[in-house]
Order: sequence, then structure tokens, then C-alpha cells
Amino acid sequence: MLGQLIRFGGVGGLATVIHVLSALAVQQAFPVPAQLANLAGFFAAVLVSYVGHARFTFGAGLRSGPQFLRFVLLSVLGLATSSATVWLITAWLGLGFITAMATVAAVVPLMTYLAMRLWVFDRNMPAPSFSWPDTAMSIGLATVLAGATLLLFWGRMLNHDTAWYLIATRAWLDGATLYVDIVEINPPLNFYLTVPALVLADLFGLSDTNGQYLLLSLMIWASLLWCSRIILAETGLSQKHCALLVAGVALAFVLPALGSMGQREQILVILAMPWVLRQALPGSGGRGQEIAGAAVAAIGVSLKPHFVLFPIAATLFHCLRLRSLRPVLSAANMTFLGVGSAYVAFVAMIHPTYLFEIVGIAREVYGVYRADGGELWSRISVAVVLLPLPVLLVLLNRARYPEAGLFLALSAAGLAVYVLQGTGFVYHTIPALAFGLVACVWIVLRAPHQGATVAAVSLVVFGLVAGPARRGFYSNALVAEVVQVTEGLPQPEGLIVLTSHVYAGPPVAIALGTEWSSRYPANWLVPGAINRLARTDCAIEAEICARLTAIAARNRADNIADILAKAPDLLIVDRHSGYFDQPAFDWEAFMAVDPLWSKIMANYQLEATTDRLRYFRRNAAAP
Repeated sequence: MLGQLIRFGGVGGLATVIHVLSALAVQQAFPVPAQLANLAGFFAAVLVSYVGHARFTFGAGLRSGPQFLRFVLLSVLGLATSSATVWLITAWLGLGFITAMATVAAVVPLMTYLAMRLWVFDRNMPAPSFSWPDTAMSIGLATVLAGATLLLFWGRMLNHDTAWYLIATRAWLDGATLYVDIVEINPPLNFYLTVPALVLADLFGLSDTNGQYLLLSLMIWASLLWCSRIILAETGLSQKHCALLVAGVALAFVLPALGSMGQREQILVILAMPWVLRQALPGSGGRGQEIAGAAVAAIGVSLKPHFVLFPIAATLFHCLRLRSLRPVLSAANMTFLGVGSAYVAFVAMIHPTYLFEIVGIAREVYGVYRADGGELWSRISVAVVLLPLPVLLVLLNRARYPEAGLFLALSAAGLAVYVLQGTGFVYHTIPALAFGLVACVWIVLRAPHQGATVAAVSLVVFGLVAGPARRGFYSNALVAEVVQVTEGLPQPEGLIVLTSHVYAGPPVAIALGTEWSSRYPANWLVPGAINRLARTDCAIEAEICARLTAIAARNRADNIADILAKAPDLLIVDRHSGYFDQPAFDWEAFMAVDPLWSKIMANYQLEATTDRLRYFRRNAAAP
């Protein structure tokens, strides 16, 4: 073992030299940023390291595709672990960079060696079920599809919710406290999953928006690679049909989310798809692979409480298929339970304010964001009308379409999740459309010679993607208005918008290249509190009125505190905020209840007024 450790160190040292020399050569030969040159050096080092460790350190062969994939995954995880360790020690623990690097030097090589010895180059691993050509096809297909996604969205405007997470997570990393300095209704995992996007943005000198697109493309690449491995090894389809199914999965990742890239629903689909494929192919893979897929899917499920319906739907499907309750206690379900429980415990210990304060406030006031039945129906009518057709096909010929049934069950769960959330937000339909789309692709591939079936299911596919395609990429008329109105004015340092809509705030700040100066994505506490107060007889229900008044007052006081602390140059007032029973809610009158508001406004002058917004600019002479 000592000799193996020495060989491991020698190959690692050679790979480090190759990394440095390759990065220097690329930077000298091509006009690329230093970060990209470093990435090129990293990939060169990975190849040298793989050959060296496979042949010299561990005496393994080079022709195993799965072995190479395990090595690539380990290399990426090692890079991520070292970066996360440095960030944790310097940003969270407040220790020096030397301490961080010493920890990396002590921990990462040891972990890497053990992982290579016990996993990557373990000779007792099951024999690979597919060859180098299959591996090359998987890597190539995943790379092309993920790369095309990145090129398609690069530089485009990001949807308002994801824009808010970029802004809020950046503030959190700079020292703000979640659920105190950042007041958000959603649980903290959303912020943690945004951190890698900001790390990538800083690492490669990108905008935060493009950092998010890069992260999503990498997630899509990894998920497609995993999915293609399952599809090639387990479905029995021809290589051509496997490639078509992988392409269908890629379309399911992107098309339903065309105007909502980075939303939690899309992330759920990306993270859960390998697990769903395993579930759709009973008996495929081992228990370890089932647990691994469920563990990754559980991260996606933890993004929203409503998402627990997806593993429940999968379990019900298998119980009905097998006419047994045994699937309830499956390894995947135990994994979901373990990960979910650990996450709740983590939130309770690290972010108790969310569970014990924010959730309570949301129960009081967030119901105002619910849509009426007509609006809910209008967003899902196409899916509800069309999806029964593939369901009928599967029920009539379950032997031919064994896998599509699970995807249709999850599509139905997606519709249930949409209805339960009840807001009518279009992006809530992403899982229903995505899983329904994959089910239809699978039916078409299983019935290649049945023209009527293919034509009917193709019509369903067209219907599922027509809505997202018609809406197109994300656009925001309010952002365009603000940019136009402020064009020619000095660059504002800081922005606050008094509004009940997220789309009126954070995306505007990103478009103007300025700081979002509010702790709220939008004033989401106010509409529900004001509406309920107007409907409540405070003489009879004084306690309820007191709670609602305190909630509205908190939002008002936080706005004033943020303006006083950050003195934003631009203050915008929404003249037609939605979700209020009272039309044209007067934000200025609401804020004027606090005497400090008049003192604040003495430092601002009205710059412009449109049908929708009032623009106030801070006086240059203001203290």
C-alpha cells in the first residue's frame, strides 16, 4: 500500500505540472480569460491523471467507460470540495486563506485516494454493461445538448424569481442574515443551490446571470449523462432510439421552462430524472444506484413541501402495479425520508427563524397570491385535455408501454402540485409538462410502426410544448420601461420599488446594474394583511387585527430601515400593484403612516410618472 501511495503522489504531482503548463500555454496561444485557461489546464490534467492512476497507480485497464465516468465525476467532486472547503473556512469560520489551503491539502488528496481505491478502480465493481462507443455517445450527446442550452440562453434576461435569488444569495454571502436581512417565503435550500452559480460567475469573470445559466447547463449535462447511462444499459432500445429518448429528456428539461429557467420546478425535474428512469425500469441497477438516484432527487423534492407528491405518486403507481404495499418501504423511499428529515433538522438548527416565524407569517397573509379557479384552469387546460390520450394508450397496452405509465403518474402529480399551490404561476406547470413530454416520447419510440399512435401522441407533444413555445423566452415590459425612462440619467446607486410584484424589482436592479436595496423581493407581507384587515371586524376579532396590523407595520418599518441604511438613488412606486382588493393601492399613503417617511421623501424629488410607475430620484445634496 505504501508503494501505491507513493505512485499516487507521483502521478498527482505530474498532473499538477501538466495543469499549470497547459493553462499557461492556452493563455499564451489564445486571447482567453485566465479562468478559462485554468479550466483547460484542469481538463488536460484530468486526462493525464486518469491514464497515470489507471495504469501506474492501481494497475487497472483503460477501456472501461463507466470507470472513466467515475473518474471524471470524482475529479469534478474534488474540485467542488476544495472550493467549498475554502469558502466554508474563510467566509463562514472567518479563518485565514493559509488555514483553508492547508485543510484542502490534508483532506482532499486523502479522500481522492480512498475514492479511487474503493470505487473508481475497484476491480470488484460489476462488469460494465456498455462499451466505449456507448460512453462516447453518452458524453457527446450530453455535451452537445447542454452546450446548445447554454448558447441558447447566454446573455438573455433571467426570470424575476431566479434574479431575486442571485441578488439575495450574493447579499447572504456578503454577511446578510437569511430571514432577517433577507425576508423570503421559500426555504433556505433555494439559496444554497444558488451559491454555485455565484461561485462560477466569480471564477470565470461572468455576470451573475450567465453564472446561473452556466450552472444550469452543467446540471443538465450531468443529469443527461446519468440518464443516458441508464437508457443505454436498461431500456433495450436501439442506439438510435436511445439517442432520441435522451434528446427528448433534454427537451423536457428546457422547453417547459423556456421562460422560467432556473425556477425550482425546473431544478426538481433535472435532479429527479435519473431516479424516475430507474423507477420506470423495475429491477434495473442495484440498490446502491437506486439510493444514489433517490438521494439526488430528494434534494430537488426538498425545494418545496408540495414536491413530496412526486415520490408519493411513484410509490402509489408501483403499489397498484404490483398489488402490494412493499414499495412503500423501498430503499428509495427510505432515502427520501432520511434526506428530508435531515434537511428539516438542519433548517430548524441553522435557520430557525424560517420555521418558527416566516412560515407563521406566510400562513397569515400569503394566501392573497392564490388565483381563482378560472385562471388556474386557463393555464393547464391543454395538458388536462390532451394527457388522457397517452394515459388511455398505456392502460390499453401496458405490456408495450411499461415505462410511460410512471411518467404519466408523475405528470398527474405535477398537475396536483400546480393546483395545490393555487397561484396560477405558469412555471408551476413545468413538472407536469416535462414528465408528460417524456412519457409521450417513450410511447412514440415503443410504437415506431403504428402510424395512428405516433400521430396522436405527436399531437399531444405539440400541445404540451405549444404554450411555452408561444410565450417564448422570458421578457419583462416593466424592466424595458424603467430602462427607457432612466436612460440618459446618471447611473443610480441603489434601487427600491414599492410593489407587490417580484418582477417589478430585482430584474430591474439587474438591468440597471445597480444594487437592490430592499430585504424583500417584493412587499409580499402587505397585500394579504391589508385585504384581511378590510374584511375583518376588529371589534370582534381584535387579536387577528392586531397580528395583521403588526405584519403590515413590519414590512413598512423594514422598508424605511432599508432606505435609511442604504440611501438608494432611485425610489420607484408601483401605482397599480396587484393582489389588493382595493384598486390602485396607494403605497405612499401606506408608508406615510410612519413619521420617518416624510423625512425620507424630503431627500427625493419626482423625476417621472408613467401610467404604471412614479420615479423619485435622491437629491444630490441629500445627506
